Amino acid sequence: MSLGLRVALTGWMVGLALLISTLAIAVHTALEVSGTISHSVDRSRAVAQQVALLAGRAAAEPGGAASLSRDRALRALFEASLAGDPTLLDLAVYDARGLAIAHSDTTLLGKPFVTRPRISRLQQGGVVEQTARLLGTQQGYEEIVVLRAGEQPFGDVRVGVSTALLREQLIASLQTGLWVTALGILAAVAAAIAFAQAIAGRVRQLTSGLERFREGEFGFRLAVEGRDELSRLASSINELGERLEANRARVKDEPATADELLLATGELSEWAKVVSGLVHEMANPLHAAALHLGLLKSKWKEPHSPAARHLRVLEDELKRLENVVLGFRRFSMLGEMHHSWFDLKQMLVDVVLRSREDRPAAGVEVRLDDRGAPTRFWGAPSLLRQALDNLITNAEQAMPDGGVVTVRARRSEDGVELTVSDQGVGISPEVQAHVFDLYFTTKQGGSGIGLAVVQQVAKLHGGGVTLRSTVGQGTEITMRLPERSPKLVSVA
Repeated sequence: MSLGLRVALTGWMVGLALLISTLAIAVHTALEVSGTISHSVDRSRAVAQQVALLAGRAAAEPGGAASLSRDRALRALFEASLAGDPTLLDLAVYDARGLAIAHSDTTLLGKPFVTRPRISRLQQGGVVEQTARLLGTQQGYEEIVVLRAGEQPFGDVRVGVSTALLREQLIASLQTGLWVTALGILAAVAAAIAFAQAIAGRVRQLTSGLERFREGEFGFRLAVEGRDELSRLASSINELGERLEANRARVKDEPATADELLLATGELSEWAKVVSGLVHEMANPLHAAALHLGLLKSKWKEPHSPAARHLRVLEDELKRLENVVLGFRRFSMLGEMHHSWFDLKQMLVDVVLRSREDRPAAGVEVRLDDRGAPTRFWGAPSLLRQALDNLITNAEQAMPDGGVVTVRARRSEDGVELTVSDQGVGISPEVQAHVFDLYFTTKQGGSGIGLAVVQQVAKLHGGGVTLRSTVGQGTEITMRLPERSPKLVSVA
């Protein structure tokens, strides 16, 4: 059990850490891609405006546009821009005929320009498309500013940008972030493994104590460390051991009294309350994680990206954890036992009617025989409803081809017996020995809590549960509940 628990906890926590880290890397990469492209577009436009300003001034001088290739200020701007921004490919001024009259590469003077896509296209599409442009085949883009003399255009400025140069800058900027993220992943994985090992070790100690009790070693005591729920559970187990040890000593001389049975029932209730606390502590962070995951999904604009797939995986895993917590919450109801006088006959009618309405299984008929049910019964109606609902659900699921589920109440020497029977597939003798064990299930997607809850509800009422089943013929489960007689009060 300890190895399986350690592996499961470690796997869950490391997997969650890796998913979150992968998502962080994807978001960081997307931001870097968007930032690199935006910076390049802004920079190329600013440089094009500066070149256009100097070219316009030089063209207005006596030498005209022909003197641009010899303009020192323009040449200095070309050199400074290329040196200051490694993503720029070239800068040039072309006349109205499309021939270069000033160029950062002097060998191209007098030659026509090569048409390239406008740089604004780099920003089109989502992050995935932008990343594909940067990491795909090398492509040149350019920013164009038209030159005018008065109202007449006499040429244009073209500033070229290469995706190969942008890719180099992107990779350089990502390296630092990826190193930091990698260190964060290692730290998160190490913390997850350490936390899982610590939790597994404490649970293993609790399991060891319970196994010692099962073997009859009631004198064994667990070490209690801290004040959290597991420590409280260890203290409760120790107290239970002390009482079991004392009771065993007394039982040798005399049978257990009704008060001692009631005390044991209260002990079960206290255990369920501890489970309720654990459920509460687990539910709050899960709800917060689900809320923030929903907000992150609403802000993510690429539904078909790899990061979006990781988001969906993370959402599925959170839902699985929420289902586990929901199963614990059903068990924790045992800690909220409120006894009262109620109409057991009417409760059976309500449970059967609700099962017919809520789960209209095809070919399944739910019948009720309430002739033995008292109209006044002392017990916890909410817990009995839950137990009967679990039994009816199991009976329906045991008849995939349809059949009859019978809910019957009858009197016994000690009280009332509530029986739910079906005509289903039945349970093999090997499985019958474990059906009331917590978390034991043979159904796909089952929690293994339903029948354990039924047994505990019966025990909390001072009764028990019996099972009769034949493979291929059906199953019958009976809850035996002691009946308390109403006290008559006379008024003088």
